[in-house]
Amino acid sequence: MEMILALLCVAVLLVTGRLLLLHLLSPTQQGTVPVFAVIPAAGDGEGLEHTLRHLHWLREEKLSHFTLLIVDAGLTPAGRALVTALQRKDPALLFCPAEEATLILKRRDDNGYFSL
Repeated sequence: MEMILALLCVAVLLVTGRLLLLHLLSPTQQGTVPVFAVIPAAGDGEGLEHTLRHLHWLREEKLSHFTLLIVDAGLTPAGRALVTALQRKDPALLFCPAEEATLILKRRDDNGYFSL
């Protein structure tokens, strides 16, 4: 019985510690300046899914709020196909050629969000 109680206490401490850590790391107020995570992608898009997975985790845990923008820095057709597949999974994911990146960063819709 004591072992079960000890395991339960450890579990409660771990959950409480995680919640406190996330609360300390999360931003205290939302700024008015939009934040972009600009990801240059080249070749076949090696490492792109891995990077996006980490950035999605940050957004899901409410540690940061930003718009994801993949910039074509020399993608092959296979790389563009990967980006298309990733956009099907996440419609909010922006993609553009390098020359158009500054245009997208200046574009805002009626709700204050940036889009293509």
